[in-house]
Amino acid sequence: MKSEFEKDILGEYDKFSLSENLIEKESLRKSIREKIIAKTELNSLDYQLLGLIDTGSDDWRNNSKKIIENFKKAVEKDKSNFMAQLYLAHIYHDIGNLELALKNYLKVDTKALKKFQLWRYVKLIEQIGFCTYKLGNETAGIVFFEKVLNWYMKTPENGLARPSELLECLPENHRIVIEIKKIEDYLE
Repeated sequence: MKSEFEKDILGEYDKFSLSENLIEKESLRKSIREKIIAKTELNSLDYQLLGLIDTGSDDWRNNSKKIIENFKKAVEKDKSNFMAQLYLAHIYHDIGNLELALKNYLKVDTKALKKFQLWRYVKLIEQIGFCTYKLGNETAGIVFFEKVLNWYMKTPENGLARPSELLECLPENHRIVIEIKKIEDYLE
């Protein structure tokens, strides 16, 4: 059960993540940070939120070391925090460190992620495929992309995420790309 503080801070984070007003977003970022830092002892969720609010800033690249540190602390505090583990992998991916991205993607609790949100689970498979492919093991990357295609075929109406990394790796005439485009006609 969530404490009142957690409900409050998560509500504020929801407003932050949905806001398109830069002034409001910056005010919410400051408020969230102040409330978390004021706590005596930070927990996994606190560190995860600190990482997320910095990831959502325009200058996130300048703060990538701090973001990585916060997501690492979130995972250290709670090894079962699969979202913090996923966000840690994402930030490595975003800064171009595909080796560390892959290492951290492979640590994500896939059963928990799949149960939480299927689209994130399928996207994780794609991101593992992307890193594997880009790190020189194209054959293994294609195996992951094949798994992604299978999910698209099984769940065409489920609102899976755009397969951008798959499309970036494979040529337009690759069988997987052709099949995905048949299912996701907005990609044409």
